[in-house]
Amino acid sequence: AVVLMSPGTPTISAGPGTPVAPAPPPPAPAAGPLQYGEDAAGKFAIYPLHAGEALYSSVVIRFTGRLQSEDVRAIAADIAARSGIADVTSIPIGFPVRIPFEVLLPEFLPANDPRRLEYEVEQRLAGQYKNAVQARGLDGVTVVLDSGHGGIDVGASMAGVWESLYVYDIALRVRRTLETETRATVKMTTRDGAAWTIADRDVLPFSRGHSVLTTPPFPITDTIVGVNLRWYLANSLYRHAKANGSSSDKVVFISIHADSLHPTLRGATAYIPNAAGTAGSARKNGSAFTSRKEVREEPEVRFSLKERQRSEGLSRDLAERVIAAFKSGGLGIHPFKPVRDRIFRGRRAWVPAVLRYNAVPAKFLLEVCNLANVEDRALLTTRAFRQRVAVSVVDGLLSYFGAPR
Repeated sequence: AVVLMSPGTPTISAGPGTPVAPAPPPPAPAAGPLQYGEDAAGKFAIYPLHAGEALYSSVVIRFTGRLQSEDVRAIAADIAARSGIADVTSIPIGFPVRIPFEVLLPEFLPANDPRRLEYEVEQRLAGQYKNAVQARGLDGVTVVLDSGHGGIDVGASMAGVWESLYVYDIALRVRRTLETETRATVKMTTRDGAAWTIADRDVLPFSRGHSVLTTPPFPITDTIVGVNLRWYLANSLYRHAKANGSSSDKVVFISIHADSLHPTLRGATAYIPNAAGTAGSARKNGSAFTSRKEVREEPEVRFSLKERQRSEGLSRDLAERVIAAFKSGGLGIHPFKPVRDRIFRGRRAWVPAVLRYNAVPAKFLLEVCNLANVEDRALLTTRAFRQRVAVSVVDGLLSYFGAPR
């Protein structure tokens, strides 16, 4: 037997804070509100499939937030079994697809569901914080640019395209654009070789020469060490910027990546740190860490709840500005939720270490495209696309600091 429950209306109230900015209500599904039901296996949402929609993209990716191919397939199989769907490629229009509560994103749960209520409180508290600092031409702004992976860690690799090579090229192009067209100070976390060389070609040569620019530099021969030294370096750069008179609100951190997701997806996605996912402290031991000046300066990090909430709000503001610049520049963005505050892998949600332990208040990880998608991969291997991405990142930064082009 199935018991239907009344769908709730999403509501959210403004909270106190400085600067005050009411958080918007969580987005409703594009096709209208969900119905809810319950059977012997538990509670579920009901979504009637529309013409032209597919179970993978229109249900799993949209309502559960899962983007990895294996996760999408696994949850699609669970939903098909729960809904009595024998063939996921031939579902009648209007068929009531059942989505178990445990995999639903919180914003799609009923209004009185505890997980939904907790999510709304978190959104309201973080939503109080927006950037109020203006910087004409990015004057006085320090941009810490992190290029994902590198060295032995090539990142996502599809059809001979290494993520590490192409996102490094984009980071160099962002650096060049910032230094030639703005007054920002740019700090890179990695370098390939001894010089900042932008290859004037579409398909890039293979290289494993990247190092993290700590003191002394760390050739990326160990993925875990390389990842964690990046946030130590970012924290050191942040401290030094403040010590030299820069406002903490004028330092931003951007980590540039290219994703490998379900092949139906295209476009950019930005990940920000959510307050709940950045709780706790971190300290790394071992000679690879303690031999670096940046680690010795402050071996352990810990952030207060207010610091984490403020960082979530500022990071969302920054990420949304850059994603808006992508859209204005004609670049693709994720179709349902281009700014996300956690990454799902399997049944676990997490915040990347480069954000989780990063002291810079405004920070995000930018996935510029999906390498598993043939069209996106082809775009990434053109210097024209990579330059357009770089320009859009700079346009987003200018918008964030109140001085758009």
